Amino acid sequence: MHLKRFTDFALRVLIYLALHPQRVISINEIARAFDMSRNHLLKVVNELVANQLVTTYRGKSGGMQLSKLPADINVGHLTRKLEGESPLINCAKPLCPILPACTLNQALDEAQQAFFDQLDRYTLADLIGNQQDRLVNLLAQASPEANL
Repeated sequence: MHLKRFTDFALRVLIYLALHPQRVISINEIARAFDMSRNHLLKVVNELVANQLVTTYRGKSGGMQLSKLPADINVGHLTRKLEGESPLINCAKPLCPILPACTLNQALDEAQQAFFDQLDRYTLADLIGNQQDRLVNLLAQASPEANL
């Protein structure tokens, strides 16, 4: 299973925000910290706002913060929402001649379900675990001006 870059960026944004719960974080700060496209990041943040995971603030000191506690953000649920639950393969287009006797689609559906079931076991808080200080330090080393 391969996650879309959009989902990857969304998870990184949420991790970053969870690491800095007392601050309002700018798009530019996250873009610098992860070396991401600011424009792509704006789309990701808009989706996180639409899903009520992030709150944004306008103005000179504007930015964003988590709308929920990290323990209340389920990784599997979010991944399903962002990735969609479409089948991994489409045996109907083009129509596969062995479709009536093949079980590949069933096997892939089961694997995809197992993937999401595994992610359902994790929350954003679990992703950070007891590594908060280490994660903050690693991000500061990657982009010293991001954590001013």
